[in-house]
Amino acid sequence: MSRNMRSRRRVRNTSKRKYNNSVYVDGNTVRKVEVRPARRKAVRKKQAEVIPERPHRAVSMSTAYVCFWIFAILTAASVLIWYVRLRSEITASQKVISKLETKYSTLKQSNDEEYDRIVASVDLEEIKKKAMTEYGMRYPDENQVVGISGKDDDYVRQYGEIPDKK
Repeated sequence: MSRNMRSRRRVRNTSKRKYNNSVYVDGNTVRKVEVRPARRKAVRKKQAEVIPERPHRAVSMSTAYVCFWIFAILTAASVLIWYVRLRSEITASQKVISKLETKYSTLKQSNDEEYDRIVASVDLEEIKKKAMTEYGMRYPDENQVVGISGKDDDYVRQYGEIPDKK
């Protein structure tokens, strides 16, 4: 016998070509023996056991039942149409908002650039020179400066005369 024939043996039934038992031999010991159960015959229902269908149940739908389902379908359809319309309005609003935000950012950037250009074009030394030469302005003397105590605001409003320093 060849090596393959020794490693597997089949037990055959001569009347049918069906393998009932399979024995696998590996070397000199049997690792696992499997026995297949015999097939059972399918159980067939007898004609007397079959329950006849009742066709009158399939046809009997009352008017109220049909009206209920029509109402339910129409309600569901109207809710779905309302939802789709609402979603399309939201989408349109988001597009408008996006366009306005883009326009706002371009205007803000343009405004910032113009402001920076104006601030860069102002020369404070030239303004000081022009004020002193053309308009006769000068720095105040010590006796002209009056100190006012108050809050730490950016500016002070004067509502009356400033008293003279004694």
